[in-house]
Amino acid sequence: MAFPDDALGEDERVVLLGRPHWRLCLRPAGALLLVAAVAGFAAAVVRLQVWAPWAWALLGVLAGLAVTRTTVLPLVRWRCSHLLVTNLRFVVREGMGARQGLDVPIDRIDAVRVRSTTVERLLGCGTLALDVAGERLTFRHVPVVERVQARLHREIGRTGSARLGAAGTASGETQRTSLRGRAGTAVRERMGA
Repeated sequence: MAFPDDALGEDERVVLLGRPHWRLCLRPAGALLLVAAVAGFAAAVVRLQVWAPWAWALLGVLAGLAVTRTTVLPLVRWRCSHLLVTNLRFVVREGMGARQGLDVPIDRIDAVRVRSTTVERLLGCGTLALDVAGERLTFRHVPVVERVQARLHREIGRTGSARLGAAGTASGETQRTSLRGRAGTAVRERMGA
């Protein structure tokens, strides 16, 4: 399950890569079983008719179209969806032919929330909500949603530390020195020196 390296920046590295939860594949699998059962039953009903070969051909075509629509396309869509956390951004890519994507810079994320129902907790998935610039972005069926939340918090912290570190090297030293000087003056005043 690789993500194209040319989609990443020069100093960007993948921290977490995944797809939507596998439970999204249950409905297409159920649809496949249902279509097979209905087509089999219909084929058995018409088997004694003179026109049975024509009916079987028609049933085959209809069953093939139904399986393509209800099973193949959703599974391919699931297979082509990516959820990615890098050291610089949160990325969601979806779609087969026409792709849609969402990139959220890590330093723009204000809050990361997770929600899991009892069934989702048993299956190991949940809903991820990101607060970005006053807007809430919600992503459902995220596998191991707590791990995604922890990774996002870790990368948000690293980005914030790096930003503070870069700003701190220039003005931080003079600010710390002046604070130390004020603290020393306050201690001497209290001691009466």
